[in-house]
Amino acid sequence: MSDNKIVVIGLGYVGLPTAALMANAGFDVHGVDINPDTLDALNAGRCPIGEPEVVQLVSDALASGRFKVSSEPEAGDVFIICVPTPVTDDKKADVSIVRAATRALAKHVKKGDLVILESTSPIGTTELTVGQELAAQGFDIRQDIDLCYCPERVFPGSTISEIVENDRIIGGLTPRAAERASAIYARFCTGPQLRTTSATAEFSKLMENTYRDVNIALANVFGHIAEAAGIDVNNVIALANRHPRVNVHTPGPGVGGHCIPVDPWFLIDGFPDDTELLLQSRKINDNQALRIWGRVKETGASVRKVAILGAAYRGDLDDARDTPAEHLIHALEADGVGYTVHDPHVSKFRLHDGRDIPISADLSKTLEGADAVIIMTDHSDYRGLGPQALAAMSGTIVADGRNLADRVALVAAGFTVIPVGAPRMDA
Repeated sequence: MSDNKIVVIGLGYVGLPTAALMANAGFDVHGVDINPDTLDALNAGRCPIGEPEVVQLVSDALASGRFKVSSEPEAGDVFIICVPTPVTDDKKADVSIVRAATRALAKHVKKGDLVILESTSPIGTTELTVGQELAAQGFDIRQDIDLCYCPERVFPGSTISEIVENDRIIGGLTPRAAERASAIYARFCTGPQLRTTSATAEFSKLMENTYRDVNIALANVFGHIAEAAGIDVNNVIALANRHPRVNVHTPGPGVGGHCIPVDPWFLIDGFPDDTELLLQSRKINDNQALRIWGRVKETGASVRKVAILGAAYRGDLDDARDTPAEHLIHALEADGVGYTVHDPHVSKFRLHDGRDIPISADLSKTLEGADAVIIMTDHSDYRGLGPQALAAMSGTIVADGRNLADRVALVAAGFTVIPVGAPRMDA
């Protein structure tokens, strides 16, 4: 089989760089997305993702003539599904987008084609959702076509190196399918390939992100204890991590992105009797922003407006998906407190309820009239923030969810500083 024509469904943070890598590796790639802004940008030769390496890669792919995009799938040899798998408002796994994408591509699949799901999914999705839709078109999903689950492992900011160099899990519904998918990824990935079953691969991806969520929750609990005990948890962590088998994470304002705060719910939803620890970890991390706001209220100061510093879920990125700042906004709104949002990288901040939150890259403007500042993102711009940088605010409360501010200088200048995982510092 030639396997030269690739159809990639979903041109987001994973699908677009994957499609571009494949085009640059010599494949003929047809990218599909339903977002008109994404298609308009790509058809105009622009990359909708701001990461410099991705921008260059996409530009090269478009210039090669081997990468074209549209809103509809077409015939190919290999189909790769890279669409979102969110959770519902009641925290149930939602694979409806995967199902819809499979239905759309199934009209173009022929016997002998390879279908790969890359979207992080509940255990069994490859066979029971993708496979079911293909079977409805009359295909025997073990004989007529090859079906695989090959999860992405992407760390925004290092997207290309992560896709190319990380170990690649190849989860085949059959050994033949895994062998064939392995040959595809070998064309543009240099990391080791680990073949297994589709269900094992699905569970592995969920396990990876759940492990991280639980360990971050543990760090946040250690932070709670330190706050109550009057100890700086970072000093304790530095000592504990001198143990050769201990690696405690750093507490913060919660977790974000489209993986860590989402994927554990797939296991909680599917296996509720066995996942009490996972559920508690999710609650701890999702409540962390509310806890920080609670410590601000404990000062007894009148806070009518808060300046939120950071909408991105991680430092020096433009990605605000599932950001902890959204939890903070809901807490402020529930208390009738006004807020402004600053971020040097994020230009569009949309909440899950569809609202677009005004955002500014002008720090002084954001601080005007603010009674308190809450630092939510570890942007380089916020490192070492001191009295001069915060001079435009009206109040003197700084809640530091990332432990970036210059605590000593702020306290000396009359500010009250509330570091995450450490006792409050009053002037």
